[in-house]
Amino acid sequence: MPDELRLERVSIQAGKRLLVDGVSLRVGAGELLALVGESGSGKTLTARSCMGLVRPKPGVVTGSLQVEVGDQLHAPYDVPAGPAREARFRALRGRIIGYLPQDARASLVPLWTVRRQVREVIALRKAEGSLPQGGEHPEAWLGQAGFAYPEDVMGLYPHELSGGMAQRVCIALTLARGSRFIIADEPTTGLDPTVQSGILARVRALKGEGIGVILITHDLRIVPDLADEVAVMHEGRIVDLVPAHSLGAGRSKFTYRLLEATARIAGGLL
Repeated sequence: MPDELRLERVSIQAGKRLLVDGVSLRVGAGELLALVGESGSGKTLTARSCMGLVRPKPGVVTGSLQVEVGDQLHAPYDVPAGPAREARFRALRGRIIGYLPQDARASLVPLWTVRRQVREVIALRKAEGSLPQGGEHPEAWLGQAGFAYPEDVMGLYPHELSGGMAQRVCIALTLARGSRFIIADEPTTGLDPTVQSGILARVRALKGEGIGVILITHDLRIVPDLADEVAVMHEGRIVDLVPAHSLGAGRSKFTYRLLEATARIAGGLL
């Protein structure tokens, strides 16, 4: 069966406040699902729940996550919160589900060069008995991430990287790690249009290489050219799930509000 990630009826609560309410999503190999909505709608919390990064306290997580890769089924929420569940998520993070954060620089080890960041990931895969098909040389993975001259960045530290360069390093790390699914959480935030275009082209290429992608964004302008489906969130719920090419056919008033706001920003064009 093809690889697939399924999130079913997931809810996240903090105190008496329900932050995510019964969200269900799925993405398969080579598919891109755009998760869109206004700030505070629960997009990032939903994505973090796929990696076990929402703790039982103060948040309460209920629901199911199932990840099929080859003949293996991973279902970490099927065991109670605690060491057993955390062990199941550790087996998923990076190796199966990668993460591209908004602040790429902050996600890198500040005292390691780019070369060492990639080498450590390669060493981790080798220790697991899974030698990367792309080879053991960091420059090969950096090249796949879009660096025209990888040797120019290998000796740099995270604080010496621009936002776009740091995001490409994160892409190289997910590729070297062998992630089958990638959660891209607003990966172009704060980048200039040219750099944004390059990062989004790389995300599109990941999809073409058979990797399933969940792209979190509030910019509907980038969605039609990238996504297969669009899930619209509002106040912790999925209020619409529509094909990306027919986003305007969404039934929810919140989808229309997002479209109208985006059209105003874009000068009436989407």
